[in-house]
Amino acid sequence: MSRNTHVRRPGRRAAFAAGLVLAVGLGVSAQAAAQAAVPAKAPVKTSAAVRTVNGFNGDVVTQVADFYGAYVDAKDAPRGPDAALAKALRAHYLVPAFAKKLEAWEKTNKTDGVLRAQNVPTRWTVSEGGNGLEVLVTLTFGGAGESPTTTTRLAVKLDVVDGITDIRTTSAAPAKASRSVSGRTGDSVTQVADFYGAYVDAKDAPRGPDAALAKALRAHYLVPAFAKKLEAWEKTNKADGVLRAQNVPVDWTVRGDGESREITVTHRFGGGESPTVTTDLVVKADAVDGVSDIRTKNAR
Repeated sequence: MSRNTHVRRPGRRAAFAAGLVLAVGLGVSAQAAAQAAVPAKAPVKTSAAVRTVNGFNGDVVTQVADFYGAYVDAKDAPRGPDAALAKALRAHYLVPAFAKKLEAWEKTNKTDGVLRAQNVPTRWTVSEGGNGLEVLVTLTFGGAGESPTTTTRLAVKLDVVDGITDIRTTSAAPAKASRSVSGRTGDSVTQVADFYGAYVDAKDAPRGPDAALAKALRAHYLVPAFAKKLEAWEKTNKADGVLRAQNVPVDWTVRGDGESREITVTHRFGGGESPTVTTDLVVKADAVDGVSDIRTKNAR
């Protein structure tokens, strides 16, 4: 990670650290689960190429990747564009003054101002820019049987607290050693990483939790029957069913091969705070239908 893009926001995490409670598994109370951590870690299936996506709370590359990943998912949903999620994402990540400017640009250019295109990319990469508060977004359109393949590179300027203040096209290329996050449409590993990244951003927003975005994310990514089951579990266990915790992680890793439909999400709570707790979740997901199960594999 570069010297100036990875910023921790201690805020609510410091208050929660001393009494960290993790909720493990459907139908199991949060208190009992916290006392029954299992040290063993099951191996991850490696029959296909395993991909890993990492995120860091309060890091500008992560935030822009969360935004663009979830925004592409909203615009390219299998059952049609999810206007509610796209609106909630823009409201959360864009500074209000810039959001209005972007809307005016879109009316004039008849093009999506976030993507700078009239369609959605098949692949995207978010990389560190030349300074700590500018991130480069590379969008690839076409490919996979579509022709021609075109690439658009955007410079996204943002403040870690206030959000995105500018998006412009650029010819600059990311440095070879820069950290980056990549994703592709129609891929379950990408979608789970988009969901969890944006969900953590919504739950740990600098000005307080963004309930509207969290609700829109759950409506988009969770299979309806499972969403109802999760709500019932939350009422019983007094914890967030997506995170399986009462607070938010400081960093996370999403790992899977995209074929087994079971993806591992590792959350680390605490970081420089004490105690540090790690949980491993198994998320069952289909790229078309969405997330149909979340269960705890390990807590330590």
